[in-house]
Amino acid sequence: MKKPFVFCLLFLPVGATAQNMPMSEAQMQQLMQQAQTMQNCMANIDEAEMEAFQQKAEAMDAEVKALCAEGKRDAAMARAMAFGKETAQSSIMRDMKKCGEGMKNLMPNLPKTAQTPEDGGKPRHICDE
Repeated sequence: MKKPFVFCLLFLPVGATAQNMPMSEAQMQQLMQQAQTMQNCMANIDEAEMEAFQQKAEAMDAEVKALCAEGKRDAAMARAMAFGKETAQSSIMRDMKKCGEGMKNLMPNLPKTAQTPEDGGKPRHICDE
């Protein structure tokens, strides 16, 4: 079952942020309720579609890594961007985003995944990840 894998990926930033933010008991309870709501929502996503999406993502990752290893940085970035656009338009991503809406309101200042304070907030290249 791949849903816990995707669920964990979606929550990585939340866990890291929660550790760095002082939370009241009420806020922690609200976070746990929202997590349960999100988990229930994710349980309704078609498992076969989730599996197909994960296989596509793994294939794209391997392709990008190969392009990076060959020194084809522009091609790797173009492939990653194309996959990102395709993913953003997919029904499974829309469903997962919908499931995560409650978490967005609870944790509005999550860090951006492609930016770090050390690089001044500039996006990093896919080959440098």
